[in-house]
Amino acid sequence: MSLNFAALHECFDDLPTAFTVIELVCDDEGKPIDWIFRYVNAELVRLFRVPPERLLNRLFYREVFSKINSKKWLDFYYRVAFQGETLVLHEYSPELAKYLIIKSCPWKEKGFCALLLSEETRERQLQYRLDHLVHLAHYDAATNVQNRNSYESFCAYFAEHHGGQVQDSSDAKSCQLWDLSAMLMPIKGASLELPCVGGAIIGVLFVDINELKRINDSFGHESGDFLIRMVSDKLKDVLNGYNFQLFRVGGDEFVVIMPAIAQDELATLEQRLKDKLVNDAVPHFPKVLAAVGSAWEVCAHSIEALVAQADAKMYEHKRSLKVCRE
Repeated sequence: MSLNFAALHECFDDLPTAFTVIELVCDDEGKPIDWIFRYVNAELVRLFRVPPERLLNRLFYREVFSKINSKKWLDFYYRVAFQGETLVLHEYSPELAKYLIIKSCPWKEKGFCALLLSEETRERQLQYRLDHLVHLAHYDAATNVQNRNSYESFCAYFAEHHGGQVQDSSDAKSCQLWDLSAMLMPIKGASLELPCVGGAIIGVLFVDINELKRINDSFGHESGDFLIRMVSDKLKDVLNGYNFQLFRVGGDEFVVIMPAIAQDELATLEQRLKDKLVNDAVPHFPKVLAAVGSAWEVCAHSIEALVAQADAKMYEHKRSLKVCRE
């Protein structure tokens, strides 16, 4: 070992970021089994909350954190110390119970690497809370499918990109953390294959739960919520394997948007869904859990217009169910 400790102390003792030089320890086959702190500055001591005498020249896993068995750092540091890589890691440290940013680079001789460490636990917590708020804003709590906010943002974004003009697209523009453009990628690709200016192939299913108010009034909202989840689960089951966007747009209404689907395939899917929604499991629920309508267009410019058509077809299905009961 040929570390210039005087130079290390001069350069890094007062550095406001945790800094260390470590040496990898390998077995007879050259595989890393542990590592040793050869230099630590004051900020690293504060980060680890371990006295320097318990860090310096100690085996990390055997002596410093002997109760931790993950050894998650060995592969990273081996790649730096022996293979010359430079890595920036955003990792959770089980030893410190903190999230860290670790910038690592090879030191002057093979087997050694230098590490700059800083904590990002607070940032991770804030990001988690922000992600949670975004999720709550765009997803329905009962079914965990996209909600009315998501639907309106999607419609506005679609209109902006497929020829329709919208009066106020602020919903779409305000949702920068929610990747609407990724949701539209298949739609953009489909529209290029057809002699259609700006529009896209779109299929829509509109689903309206039957007798939800009666179930809520007669058996309580827990039963009503169960019926809603039942319909949502059946929708997801039938749609599995397809490219779709599913939204709960009202208390008893769902909208499915399906880019680049063939018209006959949409008709087949609608019938499969109607068959799936026949109730043979819960006696006090309606015999058919929900009514379904569909609409399809080869050159769609407005999601809302297609949804209105599917809504009208859904009411035809609902009326037919009433006639059958009578």
